[in-house]
Amino acid sequence: MSALPGHVKNNIAYLKQPRKKSAGKRLFSLFVLLAVLYFSVLFVGQYFKLLRYRQSLAEINAEIEAARATNAEMRAEIERLHSPAYLEQIAREELGMVRDGELLFYFREEDSP
Repeated sequence: MSALPGHVKNNIAYLKQPRKKSAGKRLFSLFVLLAVLYFSVLFVGQYFKLLRYRQSLAEINAEIEAARATNAEMRAEIERLHSPAYLEQIAREELGMVRDGELLFYFREEDSP
């Protein structure tokens, strides 16, 4: 047995020559590398787009919740407006109206010296 790598034929030891990669294998390896790089770039771009969409979705959901809260306040205001006591309060405070027989006094502010 020989300590050298290779094979023996007719009592002559031949060393194996390292095989050179053929041009086809190199081209295929280059193609695979470029394909992996291309799809990696696409994936990263899509991932960042997904992050932007998620943030937009969160902002829109916050706007929806704010609109729902405003809607609930308006519905409560509508319910209050159906109450005669509330309508009278608004008429007195905002419009300065009085009932028949009532007197309304306005006080003038005096100028300060």
